[in-house]
Amino acid sequence: MFRGLPCTIARCIAPLALLASWSTHAQVPAQSPLTVQLDWKPTAQFAGILAAKQQGYYAAEGLNVTIVSDRGNAGDQPSVRIVAAHAKDTVPWVGITEADELLSGRAAGLPLQAFATIFQTTPFALLTLKTSGLTSIKSLRGKTIGLHDDGEKALDVLLKFNGMTRQDVHVIRIPYTLEPLINGQADAIQGYTIDEAVRLEMEKHPINIIPMAANGYVSYAEVLFTPTAVLHEHPQELTRFLRASAKGWRYAADHPDETAQMIVTRYMPESSFAEQEASLLAVLKLLYTESPQFGMMQSDTWMKSIQMFETYRLVDKKLSEREAVSYAVLDDLYGK
Repeated sequence: MFRGLPCTIARCIAPLALLASWSTHAQVPAQSPLTVQLDWKPTAQFAGILAAKQQGYYAAEGLNVTIVSDRGNAGDQPSVRIVAAHAKDTVPWVGITEADELLSGRAAGLPLQAFATIFQTTPFALLTLKTSGLTSIKSLRGKTIGLHDDGEKALDVLLKFNGMTRQDVHVIRIPYTLEPLINGQADAIQGYTIDEAVRLEMEKHPINIIPMAANGYVSYAEVLFTPTAVLHEHPQELTRFLRASAKGWRYAADHPDETAQMIVTRYMPESSFAEQEASLLAVLKLLYTESPQFGMMQSDTWMKSIQMFETYRLVDKKLSEREAVSYAVLDDLYGK
């Protein structure tokens, strides 16, 4: 026999509904805002980040992630400048950039530090047409090399590594197009194995790739960085962000077709499925060259990189690794 008030439908169901409501809310963590600043258009170069957003991996980690892209327009600020400008915001910002850009920004006084890297080696390369037979830096002696604004000092690294100087080559400044190589204006051009190299092959221009990583240029690429204050004030958000990003990259690797289609449909309608899929397959080769753990950085690589940048004046001030890099997030995610 029941004691107390009789169990009417209203009295019995209401508590159950409340419990169900509590259970549902317990399964969905509170969403903390976080902004991610890309350093280029939202292409396959950032497939894992875009996939983590699309698949709900960030939301599952309690993060409401906003992705901001660089559309490649003239006058766009570097991601290091954009993120540094938001260093004191209540919403934490994460940026993506090249190692030399981060070190240059840090040397200029920007309060930023790397906490992980997407690419464990650089896609930076010199590209030549297959028919030229030019397959090494030494084979470019007496040839014309087309560079962008950011390629001058990198070329000095490659030349010295191969026992050459600027007097051994002819350098011209080129726009971000493929025409200088195709029309013969340049014998080799600066490019990315995940971008220009892919487009040249797709346009039926077989190429040779001379990787900078194999010629003395030691550098991480697509480095994840944030203001130092964010590392101190939002460490758990950064760990959750990195864990969800790693899951996003695993998804992209397992589902390249779906990921490429998502990128074209949602972010890059001016591109093509074939280009984004080919680029993604090239990108995946750069993720785990040093470690099977996504985002992992090695102190030895950073030290060599910093020394190289200082030697060739790619940065204007002497920096210590400790100033530019923090391993706290990686240690939290993977253990020391």
